[in-house]
Amino acid sequence: MKAKKEKWKIAARKIGETAVQFLYPPRCPLCDTVIPIERSPAVCDACRGKLPWVTEPACMRCGKPVGSPEREFCEDCERTQHLFEQGRAAFTYSGAMRKSVYRMKFQNRRDYLDFYAEAMVRAGKSYLSYWQPEVIAPVPMHWKKRAARGYNQAELLAVRISRLTGIPCERRLLRCVHYTGDQKELGRNERLRNLRGSFEVYAPVPCRILLVDDVYTTGSTMDEAARALRAAGAKLVFFLVLCTGKGKKSLHDTKSVLY
Repeated sequence: MKAKKEKWKIAARKIGETAVQFLYPPRCPLCDTVIPIERSPAVCDACRGKLPWVTEPACMRCGKPVGSPEREFCEDCERTQHLFEQGRAAFTYSGAMRKSVYRMKFQNRRDYLDFYAEAMVRAGKSYLSYWQPEVIAPVPMHWKKRAARGYNQAELLAVRISRLTGIPCERRLLRCVHYTGDQKELGRNERLRNLRGSFEVYAPVPCRILLVDDVYTTGSTMDEAARALRAAGAKLVFFLVLCTGKGKKSLHDTKSVLY
């Protein structure tokens, strides 16, 4: 009976999604032009070659491009003792992808999320097999930010990745209890100070956890989330994100923002 009810739920969701697609045709996540329904989620032909996939060589710890196969770690990971084990991203946070993420977050373009999730699973497939996370946990958003935006994009991505991989999603494993405001112009040290104590654990913690978020920059958010999870008993914390920064800007001070 329970299995039959679940099948009906899946069928109803698919019917609803199809109806929405006819009313609001799918659009390319990069250039926002309409694409055929049967090709969604995807990008248009013109944008397929513009996708800024992260390719090797990449940092062995955080997955940022490092530029040279002789380098194992990016500059940030060489000087920082991160609290997560390893992480990977699908794209660099640049060009049309950066604009796409902006529209998703600030113009309510949640229709891009299916494409994002599929790209993340594609980019992290071999790593997920190696990491074998027991649960997926989205990086939480403070209730004030969520109320202003209407949704937490990390949670929506985590739910979709769970469907694609079969890894359970624990949406309420972590909670953000400290409002930090806008941090995009801050360096790593300032972000760490703002974030300290921001996350609390509200559910039993397994040993191996996969954190999901949209963008990785300095790693301070992932570190603080990993700190809370480790304090609650987690042994290994990994992450998967849509975009990662390309590296350190050519500024000559230790407070340079990673982008």
